[in-house]
Amino acid sequence: MTPDAARSTLPMELLADAPDEVLLRAGDAAALARKYYGPVFGLVRRLLRNPADARDAAQETFVRAIAHLKDFQPGRSFRNWLFAIAANHVRDLLRRRKQLPLDPATEESLPELSLPDARLLRDENRERLLAAVDRLPFDLKVAVTLHFQHDLSYPEIGQILGISVNAIRIRLFRALAALRKELS
Repeated sequence: MTPDAARSTLPMELLADAPDEVLLRAGDAAALARKYYGPVFGLVRRLLRNPADARDAAQETFVRAIAHLKDFQPGRSFRNWLFAIAANHVRDLLRRRKQLPLDPATEESLPELSLPDARLLRDENRERLLAAVDRLPFDLKVAVTLHFQHDLSYPEIGQILGISVNAIRIRLFRALAALRKELS
């Protein structure tokens, strides 16, 4: 059966919920993009902290993935392969921009509002944590984002970043130590 025939025999909803292997064999890049756009966008948005740049980066991730689909190794997780493409693309973008985090001295001079409501205090603490994560070096930031936001295991993160599980443990340990120090 040709990929077009396989695509036409399954309703769109079933094809979108199909396992990645079926979608890859059917050559349905659109279904794969629909399935994974949200997680990829979430990752690049967290790393870039700009929705417009994140949309562009997510789109570029899928353009690159489709262009290199022939290089995908069938035994590998498609989601992790996409995350690797996205993380590498964001790293390249930030390198090209030579984008550095906001200077802590400048950030401290920004006015702060007093927020008496407990929910608002939680929001403020969350924003402080997100800002602290943003100031981490990229390699630590991407490990933290993949583990805590996307709930990926150490082996999955290692596969995405192309490093050992021990290296992931070390990166997360260093990231958490830096966050504890900055937030205390």
